[in-house]
Amino acid sequence: NRPERMQQPTDTKPAKRPSRWQRPLWWLNVAAAVVLAITYLAPHISPLTFWVPALLAMTFTYQLVVHLGFLVWWFLFRRKRMLLSGALLLLGYGHIGDHVQLLGKSAPSEELSGKAFKVMSYNVRLFDLYNWSNNEKTRDAIFDLFHKEDPDILCLQEFFHSPDKRFFKTKASLMKDFRYKYFHERYTQKAKYEQHFGIATFSVWPTLKTGHIEFPENPDNQCIWTDIALPTDTIRIYNAHLASYHFGDADYKFIQDLDTDTHTDSLKQGGERILKRLRRGFRLRADEVQRIADHMKQSPHPVIYCGDMNDGPMSYGYGLFREQLDDAFVESGSGLGGTYIGDLPGLRIDHILYGPQLEAWDFRTLPEELSDHHAITAMIGLRG
Repeated sequence: NRPERMQQPTDTKPAKRPSRWQRPLWWLNVAAAVVLAITYLAPHISPLTFWVPALLAMTFTYQLVVHLGFLVWWFLFRRKRMLLSGALLLLGYGHIGDHVQLLGKSAPSEELSGKAFKVMSYNVRLFDLYNWSNNEKTRDAIFDLFHKEDPDILCLQEFFHSPDKRFFKTKASLMKDFRYKYFHERYTQKAKYEQHFGIATFSVWPTLKTGHIEFPENPDNQCIWTDIALPTDTIRIYNAHLASYHFGDADYKFIQDLDTDTHTDSLKQGGERILKRLRRGFRLRADEVQRIADHMKQSPHPVIYCGDMNDGPMSYGYGLFREQLDDAFVESGSGLGGTYIGDLPGLRIDHILYGPQLEAWDFRTLPEELSDHHAITAMIGLRG
């Protein structure tokens, strides 16, 4: 009889059972990838055609955080699954630089033609006019900031002016107590006691020619342009305040109360109202930016855009501008550069953009919270 063959012991371990979290997380990752892919369409598709990408674009930075979280998770547990989020982030790498900068340059990279100048853009929210007990204090603090920064060109949105003695002085003080000798103003609204509400550009150099761009569908917002004679050349400054969402107190209260118990009917009604306002804002700005961009193409001088765009870097309007302009934040800013301080904080909706004949450096988002926006500044010079 043949001896029975002895069974050899094996060291194989039973296959590790996948975590119960893997499957739902993977499908969440797929869903997030679809959302990000649609978001990438925002700069390329007008909200007049399809407005959903514009809505998703408002969440772009948060989407980046979500996908970075997926990358970390899959690196620890299923590395092959990193490919989905990794590929999408690489696809949109150029957009990431529009939102986040690490180290901004503090000096020009080439020789300039003539002396550099400093530009400031600031939505001053009427200098806090309706805070009756403290509005003069806010106005004085904003003026102190102007003294501290001392820009050569100052572009203000939501500017308030009235010669009536009931109100604090704005234009007269800027012309008397600062270096400004020239200004260009335009107001879309007027109220009793000669109250004027609009937009204004102040300059230490002479103003040669001025004009404005009308927005027929939204006359409450506007863009003015000002040709300013520098010592060595002439530049054209566009100062704009584009369409906002016109959220009311009920809308802000709805947003603030989303994390509390909200009745289903109230949730539906409030959500539909806010989406309607958002859609209208997206569509109005698409038309407004197109009008400004077309006007810029006809400018005989190097152009600078300053203003409250009410749109971030992932928007269609911003994309239209970037086809012909550079962004001072992208070229020389640092951090996230968020300029909005209101109930939807952290959005970079105020911009300083400039044409190819110019160079910008030392872009800063100022920390002072004297309005619902941060002021922004940049040094700019004519290329040699």
